[in-house]
Amino acid sequence: MTEAAKPEKSKGETKLEKVIELNASVDEVWKALTDSKELANWFPLEARVTPGKGGKVFLSWGPDCEGESEILEWEPGKRLSGKDPFSLIEWTLEARGGKTILRLVQTGFLSGEDWSNEWFESTSYGWGFMLASLKWLLERHKGEVRKVAWPRQKTSLSREEAYARLLKPGNFFSGDLAAVLREGQKYSLQTFSEGTFSGQVEFVRPLRGFCVTVEELNDALLWFTIEGAPGQIEVQVWLSAFGVAQTEVDKFGAMWGEQLKRVFAS
Repeated sequence: MTEAAKPEKSKGETKLEKVIELNASVDEVWKALTDSKELANWFPLEARVTPGKGGKVFLSWGPDCEGESEILEWEPGKRLSGKDPFSLIEWTLEARGGKTILRLVQTGFLSGEDWSNEWFESTSYGWGFMLASLKWLLERHKGEVRKVAWPRQKTSLSREEAYARLLKPGNFFSGDLAAVLREGQKYSLQTFSEGTFSGQVEFVRPLRGFCVTVEELNDALLWFTIEGAPGQIEVQVWLSAFGVAQTEVDKFGAMWGEQLKRVFAS
C-alpha cells in the first residue's frame, strides 16, 4: 500500500492527503465507497447512503461517534465528495493497469491549536487503518461480511506511558515487541491468553499504535490505537474478522477488554 499524509497549511487550515493502490476495479472501489453494506465492511459499524449529489451519508461507530454528511459531488467511478460540520472529504478514483488508484483529501483542520493538531494526527492515523481495511476487504475477503470486536479503555496515563504498556512483554504479547514489529515483516507472538498470533506487520506508528494481520483468525486485521489529547487518553483494540464465527469474535472482545482494564485502568 502506498499512502502519504501531507499537512499543508493554508488560510489557517491543514490538508490531509492519502493515496492507495488497490488490486480491484474502479467499479468495485466505487461500490465500497458508496454502498451502505460495503461501507460497513471496512469503515463504520453502520452506514446509510442516499446516493447522488445533494444526498446524505450517515456513518456510525455507536451513539457517541456518529454523524451525517452532505454529498457535494457524485461522479460514479470518478469522484465523490462530502461535507460534515467539521471538514470536507474528497475521493478521486483512477484506473491504472487493471488496478485502481484511490486518493483521499480531507480539509478543515484548523492549524496552530493543540487540540486541532491532535485531531489531525489522530485522523491521519485512523485513515491509515481504514484504508488498510479497504484494501484487505477488496483483495483478501471480497464478498465476505466483516465482524468487529472493539474493546476500549480510558486511562489517566500519558500517551508515552500508554504506548510503553502496550508494548511491555506480558501485557498483551510476550517478547520484545519493539524488535518484532517491523512494517512488512512476518511476526509470531505468544498472546497473554496463551494462544499464538502470527501474520504480517501492516504498519507501526510509535506512540499511536500498530496493525498486524492474524492468520489464526482467518487473516483478520488487528489494530491497536491510543486516542485522545493529554488527560483524555483511550486505548483501543479493533479486530476486523471475516469468515469467523460471531461467538469467537465476541469471546475475543471480552478477553481483550478485560486485559485492557487490567493493564490501563487507574
